[in-house]
Amino acid sequence: MKKDKAPGKNPNPSNTVFNRNSIYSKIFHNNPTPHTLAKKSDRTLVDVNEAWEKFTGYKKEEVLGHTVEDLELICLSEANSIRAFLADQEILKSYELEVIKKNGDTTYGLATFQLVNLGGDDFVQSSILDISALKHTENQLQVSKNFSESVLDSMHEGLIVLNADLTCIRVNKAYLDMTGYKESEIVGTKQPFPHWPPEHYKTFRKYVSLGLQGVFNKSQLTFKKANGDRFEAAVANAKITNSQEETIGYVSTFVDISERLKFQNELKDKSERALNRKNVILKLVNLIGEDFDKVLKNIISSAAQALEVNRVSIWKFNEDETQIHCLSAYHLQGDEFKNSEELETKNYPNYFKKLYDKKIVKINDCANSEFDNDYKNSYLDKFGITSMLDVFVKGLKKPFGVLCFEHLDDIREWTPEEEQFATTVAGLVSLAIENAERTKIQKKLIETNKKLSVANTDLNHLRKELEQQNVYLREQINLVFNYEEMVYSSAAFSQVLTDVEKVAETDATVLLLGESGTGKELIARAIHNISGRSSKPLIKVNCAAIPKELIESELFGHKKGSFTGALNDKEGKFKLADGGTLFLDEIGELPLDMQPKLLRAIQEHEIEPIGSSKVQKVNLRIVAATNRNLDKEVKKKKFREDLYFRLNVFPINIPPLRQRPEDIPILIEHFVDKFCKKYNKKIKYIPQDTRHALYNYDWPGNVRELENLVERAVILTNTETLFVPGFKSSEKPTPIHSATLSLDDVQRMHIVQTLEQCNWKIDGSQGAAQILDIKPSTLRDRMKKLGIKKP
Repeated sequence: MKKDKAPGKNPNPSNTVFNRNSIYSKIFHNNPTPHTLAKKSDRTLVDVNEAWEKFTGYKKEEVLGHTVEDLELICLSEANSIRAFLADQEILKSYELEVIKKNGDTTYGLATFQLVNLGGDDFVQSSILDISALKHTENQLQVSKNFSESVLDSMHEGLIVLNADLTCIRVNKAYLDMTGYKESEIVGTKQPFPHWPPEHYKTFRKYVSLGLQGVFNKSQLTFKKANGDRFEAAVANAKITNSQEETIGYVSTFVDISERLKFQNELKDKSERALNRKNVILKLVNLIGEDFDKVLKNIISSAAQALEVNRVSIWKFNEDETQIHCLSAYHLQGDEFKNSEELETKNYPNYFKKLYDKKIVKINDCANSEFDNDYKNSYLDKFGITSMLDVFVKGLKKPFGVLCFEHLDDIREWTPEEEQFATTVAGLVSLAIENAERTKIQKKLIETNKKLSVANTDLNHLRKELEQQNVYLREQINLVFNYEEMVYSSAAFSQVLTDVEKVAETDATVLLLGESGTGKELIARAIHNISGRSSKPLIKVNCAAIPKELIESELFGHKKGSFTGALNDKEGKFKLADGGTLFLDEIGELPLDMQPKLLRAIQEHEIEPIGSSKVQKVNLRIVAATNRNLDKEVKKKKFREDLYFRLNVFPINIPPLRQRPEDIPILIEHFVDKFCKKYNKKIKYIPQDTRHALYNYDWPGNVRELENLVERAVILTNTETLFVPGFKSSEKPTPIHSATLSLDDVQRMHIVQTLEQCNWKIDGSQGAAQILDIKPSTLRDRMKKLGIKKP
């Protein structure tokens, strides 16, 4: 706040200048525009009108006799400029001033200064138009302009603006960074613009033509950089209109999606490689049981092709493990087998110590590795091996040897997926070895049986011992994969889990379809556990188990006193699952009048508890399950179509147990192990005909029925042979674990399943022999050997 000024010597000198009743006086004092009158000689104020008092905050008696410099109304430099101008001119119009009011506030005025002669004396009359509001608006417009420019230049997307005649008038910083062009190279140009590749002119012109017709689609186009490089971009256009809805220009934004496309292609390639390797494993499994040397050659050639490794070889220890020699080596480029090398194990202690300890030896860059210089100099360098991945192969009773993946020429970084594949292949080699050994033992057993037919007791004893020695461990052959809490080996259930892996990493809604007892809840838990929401809760709601009157409260919660019995606030299942996953089991049983509320909650991601007027946002993933055919329920008007479409984003059909019979043996083994531990039983065998009866049973109750039956059987069994109530038994029990992993059983199930798919057609196109990739005569021989007959 300025200090008040003392009044001048003549507090009202205007009385001596003009008569108060004169026309000039009336115009001066009644004018709504602020006016002042000052002596030209000493610049002291002699009169101000009422409008000026309101404008500056000063009273007339406070300023008369003072100069504007004394009052500090305007700065000294401006006062001197005005005085200098009036020395030569009689009038100064539209001079913008910054005026400081009495209270210290700054305002703005547009002033006019004019020399006048009154009573023979020269005066300066001024009038000021208040333009503070206009100045404020001007400042806001400048700020808005600066803000808009900053926003455009801070955008991640590239931006180009065209006027109505399609001339470029603006590009942002992101455009310049992505294309490498200078602003001067693009602004002012017309189509074809510099970032249009000549080979894509036709595509760009068509896109622009559609835009001129009012069709603004998001598209993927190829852009050209200043250095000539091309990159893929996602493009979106829009038109710019004025207040009369007239088109005055167009704006186009784009994003470089080259890295995204590269990642998508890499992901696709990775998925295809994984599927190919899986198919290779399944193909090799079907070969087990044929000639041992032939199986080994098929294994190493298929593994080399699947991993695209120059050479894959299988090595075998001698009896005392002092030497190791190459049984067979497959060369990918030459498509040939060579086997001539032999190494002394004592010469390479570091290599073999790591092989025995770690079961795998991986070297990405052999040339720069100091792992075992002797091994490197005498073997790796000799054959030009740049990268190696060696896996220990277990024999029946002792180490068999090594499976070697050897890459030539360039350096190769072995991935965890490739290591897993190599380990699985080594497990198949072990399985082939064990099967060959078992075949030899079985032949010896037959010969012994002929010689000792009268000694049945000793023969049975020997047979049991041999069978116990040949129990196959599922962990060694990698034929049965445990996923979460699930046990399976079938391709059908494997496809279910493949779908689970694909959808788990997204937030898409999943609808699980399947009969009761097929494991829908386990699948829902698996989706949650491998998703990004696994650290948050999985909340389950059984829609069939909640009374109709309470289901809204159960899902969305309620406030205290909202209905009879609501004694306290309660969080609903939607809120409890916030950040995690909500599993809606038996969704087909949800009352029809409740379905619109559930649909809104899923669509809008918000809920409104009973008795509350406040909407709560929730972030969760929906997994629903039902054993009903919702499509038919919709047609019967028993289930809302819009809710069905909202839930059916990613349906997963879980096959019943009768459609995946190959899972039955390992499920029996799993449940026997589980309940033997629970009830402290030791059950090792299962009658052969009982096992076949279980395999051929329809299982209307699916896995749940099988589990309950096995639990009851374990409770009732008091010997080492499993007694299953309601199923036949014989005097020829087989080990439970052996039954699960028997080679003949695996082949029998696979062949029967393939024949059923082909309606028991063997020859010709789409016949079982073609699908199994074997000759029809070979298939018939194997069917006869395995006792497979058309029903």
